[in-house]
Amino acid sequence: MLESTPDQDRVRATVEETIADVMAQRDLDPALISAEAKLSETLGLRSMDLAQIVLTLEDDLETDPFQEIPITSIRTVGNLTQAYLAALGLAVAPGAGAQDMDAEMAAARARRRRR
Repeated sequence: MLESTPDQDRVRATVEETIADVMAQRDLDPALISAEAKLSETLGLRSMDLAQIVLTLEDDLETDPFQEIPITSIRTVGNLTQAYLAALGLAVAPGAGAQDMDAEMAAARARRRRR
């Protein structure tokens, strides 16, 4: 649980530590974690692993970014980090998929308005 609003570095560290914990449970190499690492292809995570990661992050960071953006848009560690940064109202930093995430969020909002 959050004691105060986290900064960008704390969010990044929390995301990466959570992914590393799940990878360790499956005997996967957490040294592969980087902002550009693809969750499935590079890190070898399965859908159940991703569900566990998201549940842990929602509890630890006390927010659900997937009310605003589709979870299917998350492909990399950087995408996941950016989703939580955006949900927490923290500035989205350049790189790590920020432009892709901004475009995906705008597209998701447009789809919701059409419904």
